[in-house]
Amino acid sequence: MENKGLEKDLENLDQALTLLKRDYEIYFSGGMKLPPLEAHRKLEREIRKISRLTNLNYAQRFRYNNLSARFNSYVDLWNKQMRYKEEGRTPSGAVIQLPEQEKRRARPKSVDSQAKDYQKLFNDYLQCREKTGEANSALSFEKFAERISKQKQAILSKYDCKDVEFIVVVEQGKTKLKAKPVK
Repeated sequence: MENKGLEKDLENLDQALTLLKRDYEIYFSGGMKLPPLEAHRKLEREIRKISRLTNLNYAQRFRYNNLSARFNSYVDLWNKQMRYKEEGRTPSGAVIQLPEQEKRRARPKSVDSQAKDYQKLFNDYLQCREKTGEANSALSFEKFAERISKQKQAILSKYDCKDVEFIVVVEQGKTKLKAKPVK
């Protein structure tokens, strides 16, 4: 009798894992405002409860280990996706632009505003280099702003656009600046 109850528990565990995976997919696609943390905790408790049992036969132990490994793989994936979402990035490393930010960037900028933007970009660039372990060169803000200004003018004339947006990204462990023409 106990064996059939254990089989039922393993079946319920499998179904709960499938439902939790679906709920996380809905959350990451924007269908839910909050992640399914309560279901996640409940499933984690069930997995721990079954792990303490000593009367599992080989088939049950194999099925439990399979479910446990699947759960742990999903948890790693969900944590990674959650980190990307919190950082405002996509899995490819691109920065997600919010419509409000794009509207703000579309307005013409004054010289003071442009200097502040360059200063923020410079600080972000240095912080990213520090986080990735790259050596911070003796690059001064003046040289950085001069380079960005030259690149901006070249892109403006080449693409005949209103403005150029610069973003700090990390690709393959290296900090880079990406320029995007704004039409």
